[in-house]
Amino acid sequence: MKIALTIPTGRPRVKEVVRAFIENAIQHGHDSKDFSIYLSIDTEYQNTCEEDFYLDKETLDKIRKVEYITEEKRKILGNAIKKRFNVPNSLIDKFFVGNGYSKQRNASLLFALIDKNDFAICFDDDEAPFIPVKKTDGSIEWTNLDFFGPHIRALSSGTDVTRGPCLGYLSPIPSDFEKNIPKEIRKKLGQALQYGNDVITKNSFLNLMSKIRYLDENDADKESFVVKEGKHGKHIYAGNMGINLDSFKKGRIPLFYTPPNARGEDTIFALQLADLEVKEVNSFIFHDPFCLYPQILDGDFPEFLMSIPVTSETKERFADALIGWLKYAPILIHMTSKTEKEKNQRLNEMLSQIGSPTQQLADILECSKISSCERVLFDYSKNAKNHFMDLDSLQKTWKKNFSTKELSKLIVPSNDSI
Repeated sequence: MKIALTIPTGRPRVKEVVRAFIENAIQHGHDSKDFSIYLSIDTEYQNTCEEDFYLDKETLDKIRKVEYITEEKRKILGNAIKKRFNVPNSLIDKFFVGNGYSKQRNASLLFALIDKNDFAICFDDDEAPFIPVKKTDGSIEWTNLDFFGPHIRALSSGTDVTRGPCLGYLSPIPSDFEKNIPKEIRKKLGQALQYGNDVITKNSFLNLMSKIRYLDENDADKESFVVKEGKHGKHIYAGNMGINLDSFKKGRIPLFYTPPNARGEDTIFALQLADLEVKEVNSFIFHDPFCLYPQILDGDFPEFLMSIPVTSETKERFADALIGWLKYAPILIHMTSKTEKEKNQRLNEMLSQIGSPTQQLADILECSKISSCERVLFDYSKNAKNHFMDLDSLQKTWKKNFSTKELSKLIVPSNDSI
């Protein structure tokens, strides 16, 4: 069995994250030589270089191989795909070349397929396999459950896609917003965003500390279950996901896509899984979007999870997330509206409601970036149809051409030859 760990990353801390997950695999009886690491790297995010992401020798000795997929390497991959499968430059650039989670995920999956891996298991560089469990008496205990086993068992049985629960902080919203931002503004922001978001509601910015998620000790042994189609497809969190690469190479599983510089690649992915078997499995993961707990990667666990302060760094992180949400909202509305009337109504409601709370937020937080929210939503609304056409064109090309070829024969230079 060959297992690929496919990780889009812009933070050198990914080295410690990978080490923790490989140690988790060994602890639970998996052969670490079954695992290969595919780091799809964005060096612009924190002004880094490729060498900053190199795994330590101890980790390298435990695994099958590592592939460092830089922006240049993604360009080489794109050119190889273009030549072999006659894919237009415009599609190659939008799905493989450059930075962005969707492009980085696609590249890592294709490299995993080229190396003839059986499964890909995906997590992110702000996560860990250590789980906060809430005891019946209210106290917290950290545990190190088998992360890989549930994914592997389901994928081995023929499941196309697996998802695991996310614990900790579910989104990059500083909980101390409640101290700085009036409730009415936060409620209006949620009301505006809910028209074009799969998880945000009018209450998403209220009672933020209560939204930190722990594992109930009675839920650790829940049975896996088949995910049913809902309003937003078969919801997937790409930071804890498994992909059956046999299904992927047959063109059954779509590629990832977002409009330029948007978030939501897993949301758009989830809307295209109607004919696939998706299972939720007991592979739990801890999400630390502000990287407040680097010490847990070394086994030093906090007694409680703290509130997130409003700082220049957390404001910047939230502003980027907010703008990223707005950039994918129009295509989400386009894909989930049943009629043209519903689509126009949702877009118009969102456009009419987003300006006031975001401008108030920008003023209170002294964050000028948030002032652009209304303009961003307007611009991406105008291009939603074109973004959907890009998505539709690429997925049709993927199913028609790639699925009838042997991607494993695609020749891309290795780390040693670049």
